[in-house]
Amino acid sequence: MLSVLEERFPHVIKRLHLVWGDPGTFDAMFSDLMLDKRGDRTGWPLDAWAELNFLQSVHHLAYGVAQYRAFQPDPFDPSWIR
Repeated sequence: MLSVLEERFPHVIKRLHLVWGDPGTFDAMFSDLMLDKRGDRTGWPLDAWAELNFLQSVHHLAYGVAQYRAFQPDPFDPSWIR
């Protein structure tokens, strides 16, 4: 049995496979998949969206997040200087 992406969006699986394991490149590729830069896309079907989010979660757990996303200061921490 194929996943939703394998069945209906095999080109997306190929793109993700190329960057799997590299947090920075994966994040850039994932952003490209999620954001409409052409202005003519209608969005992902809900089942494909859920699978993409699952894959992103798995990737983050396995390889970490992109370096520029790793630091998330707590704005309520009194020791954090703005």
